[in-house]
Amino acid sequence: MINFDLTKKYALAVSGGVDSMVMLHKIASLSPRPNFFVVTVNHGIRQEAASDCQFVADYCKQLGVECKIVAVDAPAYCKQHKVSTETGARILRYQVFDSLDCDYVALAHNANDNAETVLMHILRGSGARGASGIREQNGKYLRPLLDMTREQIEQYANEHNVPHVEDSTNGDVKYTRNFIRHKVLPQLTELNPAAVQNILRFADNVAQDDEYLDLLADVSTVVFDGNGARIPKELLKQPTPIAYRIICKVFNRLGVFYDVEKVHLDSIIELSGNVGGKSVNLPFGYVAINDYDYVTVCKGEMGCSQQFEIPFKIGQTETPLGVVEVSEEYLPDSLRIDVDKIPQTAVFRTRQQGDSFTKFGGGTKPLKKYLIDKKIPERNRDSLLLVADGNEVLVICGVEISDKVKIDNKSRKYYIKLNKNVI
Repeated sequence: MINFDLTKKYALAVSGGVDSMVMLHKIASLSPRPNFFVVTVNHGIRQEAASDCQFVADYCKQLGVECKIVAVDAPAYCKQHKVSTETGARILRYQVFDSLDCDYVALAHNANDNAETVLMHILRGSGARGASGIREQNGKYLRPLLDMTREQIEQYANEHNVPHVEDSTNGDVKYTRNFIRHKVLPQLTELNPAAVQNILRFADNVAQDDEYLDLLADVSTVVFDGNGARIPKELLKQPTPIAYRIICKVFNRLGVFYDVEKVHLDSIIELSGNVGGKSVNLPFGYVAINDYDYVTVCKGEMGCSQQFEIPFKIGQTETPLGVVEVSEEYLPDSLRIDVDKIPQTAVFRTRQQGDSFTKFGGGTKPLKKYLIDKKIPERNRDSLLLVADGNEVLVICGVEISDKVKIDNKSRKYYIKLNKNVI
């Protein structure tokens, strides 16, 4: 079992099942006892969940251990985010764990859980990361029972009279893990009694290879911006094992650690070889978009069109895209215009059908064609703030001014800049 640091604070995730109750008993029996408390989560899935949480709290009271009961609404979350019950419950559970005031969180995964996880990931088409199984430590998460089989845990519970409850959903084979636990692994063990140990040996070998390849996946040139990321295409042209790991690291930085499968990785790599403007849908509402020299990963609702018209004026004007400022004083990263060449009928707006633009230096073309020539990603074109008079675009904020409002010797020079809303 893991050596506990007496200077650190631990949270034990206890459901009331035999695994977590044995973990609680073993750690509470240590001398000296580590500094820890228990957290038990009611997912709102089972009718008896509240009584199971109270069962844990009562046992903690016997042991003289603090217990926190946290309730979440997994069914509502799953419905809203269109994810499976297993996925939604796991996401909410880890959100609770991440919010705890502690140095480490101890989870009660055992050797059988690890073998089941390896098989689940292989069935889902994952790469080496999934096939390498569960780690004994991953950041703040510890798994003290990972070297114990389920049989050993049940034997410990019997020998030490550790009480536990049975989760009524554990026998429901409609859940993938339960199907593997009750149907697949028993048959594999019948073929080879050492099936669990051999699966874990395989996972350990894969983990060593994965760690080396992971070192080669450098994401230092990926641009992370708010809730999204821009991946330079050259990174995705590397050997596939490296490209896969780059994409996975990007998702990890965005807070996505599960359910990104090989089919998603392949679609992103294929996308990077297409012309600009193509996109693919990804888990958790993300979308990958081919933005010329980059593949951009962002939430699907980013870059949506917003139609409005606001009269042009000097000073600050609030728009749905942010605050646009027209000032006689210099503004960093702004465009310069001759304000007297802006007609009184001009407005701030987004692009419309039939817009044209006279590029700086002369030559008029459809705005769409100009933006394509400038390699402005299609998803960003509807969120560009324009100064326009009718269908004649005079300013594309942050990009260029029309030749019709350029500065000359008689100009009243003003600066224009959009301070964008942060998504």
